[in-house]
Parts: sequence; structure tokens; C-alpha cells
Amino acid sequence: MDVYVQITGLDSGKTRGVRALLDSGCSTCCIDTDYARAEKLDIQELPQPIVARNADNTENISGRITHYVDLRMRIGPHEETRTFLLTCLGKARIFIGLDWLMEHNPEVDWQEQTMRFSRCPERCHMRGHEEHQAMIDMDAIVLDADEPDLEEGESILLVDFGKEVDLRMKETPAQKFAEEAEKEKERMTEGKIPDQYREFVKVFAKESFDWLPDRRAWDHAIELKPGSKAVDCKVYPLSRNEQVKLDEFLQENLASGRIRPSKSPMASAFFFVKKKDGSLRPVQDYRKLNEMTIRNRYPLLLISELVHNLCGAKFFTKLDIRWGYNNVRIKEGDEWKAAFRTNRGLYEPLVMFFGLTNSPATFQNMMNDILRELINEGHVVVYLDDILIFTENLDEHRRITKRVLELLQKHKLYLKPEKCEFERTEIEYLGVIIGHNSMRMDPVKIKGVMEWPEPKSVKQVQAFLGFTNFYRRFVRGYAEIAKPLTRLTGKAGWAWGADERAAFDGLKKRIAEDAVLALPNDTGQYRLEADASEGATGAVLSQNQDGIWRPIAFISHALTETERNYEIYDKEMLAIMLSLDEWRQLLLGATETFEIFTDHQNLEYFRKPQKLNRRQARWITELAEFDFTLRHRPGALNHKADLLSR
Repeated sequence: MDVYVQITGLDSGKTRGVRALLDSGCSTCCIDTDYARAEKLDIQELPQPIVARNADNTENISGRITHYVDLRMRIGPHEETRTFLLTCLGKARIFIGLDWLMEHNPEVDWQEQTMRFSRCPERCHMRGHEEHQAMIDMDAIVLDADEPDLEEGESILLVDFGKEVDLRMKETPAQKFAEEAEKEKERMTEGKIPDQYREFVKVFAKESFDWLPDRRAWDHAIELKPGSKAVDCKVYPLSRNEQVKLDEFLQENLASGRIRPSKSPMASAFFFVKKKDGSLRPVQDYRKLNEMTIRNRYPLLLISELVHNLCGAKFFTKLDIRWGYNNVRIKEGDEWKAAFRTNRGLYEPLVMFFGLTNSPATFQNMMNDILRELINEGHVVVYLDDILIFTENLDEHRRITKRVLELLQKHKLYLKPEKCEFERTEIEYLGVIIGHNSMRMDPVKIKGVMEWPEPKSVKQVQAFLGFTNFYRRFVRGYAEIAKPLTRLTGKAGWAWGADERAAFDGLKKRIAEDAVLALPNDTGQYRLEADASEGATGAVLSQNQDGIWRPIAFISHALTETERNYEIYDKEMLAIMLSLDEWRQLLLGATETFEIFTDHQNLEYFRKPQKLNRRQARWITELAEFDFTLRHRPGALNHKADLLSR
């Protein structure tokens, strides 16, 4: 089990954040020799060397242990002074062994993912807690299990120090076990990478992001409008688990240099939002800062550029950048503007955090500059952290892909292998399916139309006709197809039969055809219409093309049990947020401010700085990326999205 710990030298007082392996297979605390020397720790010589032995009683190749260091160690709120023996741990830095586990006997609740220090000896100190009932949220400290620790040929020494200080394992020799485990990690990463790109395996490795990016020409500037005044903020209350997560966030980022203590007159609020996997993501409420920031209009990728460049291409590769905005430094002297306040103090970021209004423009500028030569050659396009490579023949494709990987490696940018696709003849990019001389809408985009439920009442038929009437100019023979449904809205009464069902299915099919769904173009304002009902949300994205509002895509979403309990205004906002996430690439690159129509009037002022509940606070940083106007449209006039949510 990997955990995040904080260690402090007793002589220097310098504190560092570091990964540690918490494992009962190691019966004492160890620190890697090279790491201890690199950090200039106060290393002391043991009175007598310790012989390290493997499970088969052979002496370990790492040799005898001859030195140790005393450190102040903190895990969550738990803090104590501990002795660490120096030995070779490869890329692993610290092992916390069985002697520590037996001494403190922490209670681990695997279902709740927490570890409680309730049975510690009296000498232990709990920072911020008067009693020893301190709890660590395991989600807050456990690192990914697939974190690569070793280079090829290195090994982790899983030790078991008995009274005679032998090295023993219950099943296999320690080094062999560790070597095989690390080789398996490498094989798993390499297994996702084609053989021809295996030399760039490090570009795909999920390295620990514990370093500060270099200063570069693309550092993120925060330019304030004339007359802007510094603003302060309140401190959001945190739950117990959030408090632990905050402490871990501060420790890790202070140690890596990505944040530092601040004396800024400006302060934005800090809080957490839950990610899809249930873990917590730290965010800053930069609404007030964004209101006074001059917008950077650096252009994102235009659809016309994509269409023009792809002509004749037969092979496609898509790459996804890891760590996103954190790869970019904030311009020197502007850090104070992005300061954030916590109940632990005021801090300012040295890297670009999510939620700053010009982050997409800055990141796009950096990626365009790094890959400019290949972009100009007409074989690469970039949209933020998504890179698309396309060529007519396979040999050229592999040559250019290697050049891209070389540039990413040079600039210390890493990729997510699980989100990369190589040498495809058809690929999804920016919401469209791209192939040889073809581009079509992703079928997923029209799923909301095809899954509309069959009407059960006259009112539902009226709503459906209200939606389809909007698109009648695109549907040949619309009036004739819709006639059985139109009759139902008269005085004849309800009589749903084969003709009505055929009309309903026929209109859905015609609306969802490619001839009706237009491909987005570079010019023309977008309009997003969203709605929510008791059980679902729905939305339609349209664009003004030649004076006509043409549908680009539809979506619908069945509410979860938790979402069904939302207040109606939060359901409406959920519909909007799901839509923005679905069509992010199109709306971020819009050349005009787009409009969002909703039938709940209370949402019109949501984006302005004001008091929000916790649920609404989860969405504010995502809204900061977009340039839009929120407009109220009564439900009776919002048929298109309304039907999608029914």
C-alpha cells in the first residue's frame, strides 16, 4: 500500500513530501540510500553493520546495512520521530515496516477506506487532535497502484528484519518478487504501446508529479482590467475527510513547489468536489478573479482547419496529454492574483490550476508552439490536450508520430496510454468520426433522439410535435408523416395505434439522420437548450448557419437515485453542466458568446459572484472556461430539450 508522508530532517528542519510503501512484509523502516544522500539528510553510521539476507538465507546483493537517519515523520495527523535504515530501494524512497505497524496497530476499515490511530503509544503526537482518535481517509493518501517505481534492472528490497536481522519473505526471495512485480508494471504500460514506439515508453509512464515545471515562454499571465480591486473570500467549511485531504494537498504541493505561502491581498475560496470515482478533487473558486481578468482570445482549433487538413488522410493516431494545466507555470509576478484561502492559511499557486478563465488559451498556445513545425506541414492538429496525427501512408505516419513523441519528451510532457489510439483508419475526434475523406457525426450524439419514449398522453404528443416542428424545414414530407400525430391533438380523443406509432418512429428516424444533423462550422453562434424533469435531463445544441438554427447534436441522461432528490434548480443546472461537458470542444472554440436557454429563471444569475450551496459550488470552476450568456425561456417554449428529458 502506497501512502503519502511528510518527513523533516532533525538537523535542518527542512520538510519534504514523499511516497512510502506501508507493508507488513518489511519489518522495519527503511529509506533509499541515494535519496537520503541527495536530500543531504543527517546520515549516521551504525555501531555494527547489519547483514541483509534473503528468504533462502543467501546474503542480499545490496550488501550490509551500515547507516541510518533519524527523521520526523508525519502521516495525516499522526506525527513522530523515527529511525530509518539506509538501503537500496531502487526508485522507492521509504518503506514503513512491520515494527511500526505492530507498535501503532492502526485500525483499517477497508469498506470506508479509512485508517484510524486509536491505539498509539503515549509518545505519539497527533497534530491538530487532542486525543489519539485521529482518522486518515485512505482515498486521501493512497496513491495509484500502477505508479511506476523502478527502472529496468533495478529492484525493491522487501525486507523482514528479525532479531538476527535476516531478510526473509514467506514465499519467494524478496528481490525476485520485487523485480517480477516491477517488470509486470512495465509490461502493462508497454502492452498499450505499439512495438514501433516502445523506445518512448517513458513518455507514457505515469510518473509521480512531484516536480515544478520549468519556466517557459508560455507561462500563464493573469492580466487584470483597469481599476480592478483586490477581493477577499470566506473559508469553506470542510468535513473530516476533506480536512485530511486538504492537509495532504498542502503537504504534497508545498513539497513539490507547486504552491507556496502567500501574503497576497487577493484571495479565492478553496473547496473540494467529488470526481466520478468518488475521490476528492481540490478546486479554487476563481469567479471573482475571472470577472476582473482580461480575456485571452487565442483561437482554438476550428472545424474548417480540421476538414481541410484531413483531405486524403488514411491513418490516424490520437494522443492525450497527462496532468493538463499543471504542466504550465504562472507568469512570475502574477502568482499572488491566484492566491486561495484555506483554514490552514493563504497560499498561491506557481502552476496553472483548473478554473482560471484563460487556461484553455494558454495551454493551446503552448501546444501549438511546441508542435508548430508539424502543424504547418499539415500532418498534426491539436485541441488543448488532444493531439491528432494523420497521413496518407503508414511509413510517413510512424515517422511523424515519433517526431511528436520526441518533442513531448523534450518538453517533459507525458501521455495517458489508456486514452491514446494508434494507426486507426477511423477515429473519433472532437465529437466527430473521421475516416478516409469522410467526417460524420458520432452516433452517440443522436442517442438522445433515438431513445425518446413513446408518448402516453395528448400533452406528450404536443410536446413531441413542438420539438419536431422546429426541424420541419429539414424533413422532407414532414406534414404528411406527422398527420396521425397531429390528429391526436384535436377533439377526436386519444387513440394510439399502428399509424401513430409509425409516425412517431418515422419522425425520430428522419430527425436523427445525417441530413438533419448539421456538422458545426467556424462561424455562427451556438445555442444550447437544456431541461430537466423528475427522471431525466435533456439538451439540444444548435448553430446559426446562414440565418437558420440547425441542430448539431442531442443528448439525454437518466437521473441517478441521488440526482432525483436534487432541487429543481439543481436538476436544471445539472442538465447544463452535462451538456457543457459533452460539447466542451465545440463551445470552448466558439468565436462568439453562446447562449444557454433554460426554463428556470433562478439560474440566470448563477455565474455571478454570490453565495452558493455546496452542490452549486462543484460546478463553478467548470463554468469559468466558457464564454456564455444564460437566458430564461419558459417551459412552454422549450419543447426541444423538454422532450429529451421526459
